[in-house]
Amino acid sequence: MGKRRSRKRTAPKKSGEPKIRVAISKNLKWLEPYIRRAKKRMPTLVLPRRVRSYCPTLRKEQQSWGSCDFESRSITICTHKIIIMRGMKRSTKKLVALSNKEILMTLAHEMAHLLYHKHGYEQESYARTIFHAMGVTDTCPLCNGKGEVPAEYKND
Repeated sequence: MGKRRSRKRTAPKKSGEPKIRVAISKNLKWLEPYIRRAKKRMPTLVLPRRVRSYCPTLRKEQQSWGSCDFESRSITICTHKIIIMRGMKRSTKKLVALSNKEILMTLAHEMAHLLYHKHGYEQESYARTIFHAMGVTDTCPLCNGKGEVPAEYKND
């Protein structure tokens, strides 16, 4: 007879971890721990109901990296950006994946729009607070990348 397969057991959730009921697309599943960490550090944070991803087409002009629907509380995040490769005779467009830090900045910006609809000082500072609550770190430039420093939020 064959061997019995044991069921994979998952560790029980800690009682301190908040419940998040956010539908996240497969491409952005790695965002879940960051959303959970931000909710744990900011209990009054308004979470979206759904986070979707999209990739721009080369034929159209890319105008934004994310969008937010206020009524349905859904956030759409771009995962790639279009760059123009200039050659000797002609230029071509190419899709390049955004870094995780850029995607997290876009997510924080769009989550801030759930509370503050218009761009302004309050929305900008709230997005910065959400981004820092996610706990994103960069490598330290002074010690040749051995240490970690909090990442800087830029809204371009």
